[in-house]
Amino acid sequence: VHKAERSSGYEIGRAFVSVAGGHIESLNSKGAVGISNSRGVQLGDLARAMDAARAVSLPHGREVLHVIPRNYSLDGQVGLRSPLGMLGFRLEVEAHIITAATASIQNLEKCVEAAGIYVDRFILNPLASGDIVLTATEREAGVMVVDVGGGTTDLAIFVDGSVWHTAVIAVGGQHITNDIAHGLHLPFELAEAVKLEYGHADPRAIDPLDAFPVQPFGEDLPSKVQRTDLAHIINARAAELFELILKEAKRSGYDSLLRAGIVLTGGSSQLPGIKTVASEVLR
Repeated sequence: VHKAERSSGYEIGRAFVSVAGGHIESLNSKGAVGISNSRGVQLGDLARAMDAARAVSLPHGREVLHVIPRNYSLDGQVGLRSPLGMLGFRLEVEAHIITAATASIQNLEKCVEAAGIYVDRFILNPLASGDIVLTATEREAGVMVVDVGGGTTDLAIFVDGSVWHTAVIAVGGQHITNDIAHGLHLPFELAEAVKLEYGHADPRAIDPLDAFPVQPFGEDLPSKVQRTDLAHIINARAAELFELILKEAKRSGYDSLLRAGIVLTGGSSQLPGIKTVASEVLR
């Protein structure tokens, strides 16, 4: 909080808080209402249709995080972006509903409030990322934003300007660090430092003679590690991550609609060579 206040020049008392994690789930739902207004569809009608779509039965311990309209139909006329003012009798909305574990949300809220910040509302991580990194043209054309974080990779598919699919994959930058720690027999903190300083996801881009010193567990003196060996470790996990992303895109059924491709963001997307791996796996 202090760092954010110093860099922004503002005193921060409340915040929108980004949520991620394996507890996030999503589904699509439809809601329909009758229209009896001679002036056409009003804001209240849209709200009633959204309430109808929201009325899904959730297991105990889960709550709705977002209800996002994908498109509307009016008397069988489908694919409407906004039917406000249009005349008709039956309004239907197709909505994307994102749910979260209530306990996870409450714990996160407790943490944030302990730091002196009031939570205005929670926002799913890839939706917040999408607001920052995507252009309006990309959203219209069809795009997937992939936020590669520490513990998870969060993705959202935008088509026709709206969110059509969201998912959380339980692989992130920390898994790459764990692989380095395991492969080179290093403490986690040292493996993270090695990743940040010497890490590269594409072994072909590394000089075969390039090496760096590290001190593994149980060794008295530092030993030299080939940078290509490090790159092979990173490459294997990065390729696995993008295979999982490709699988999720195909599972959504919208993989053929992504004319604007994929936008990578998040801390681990800064790793050199990761864009090359992504391009090769995701084509």
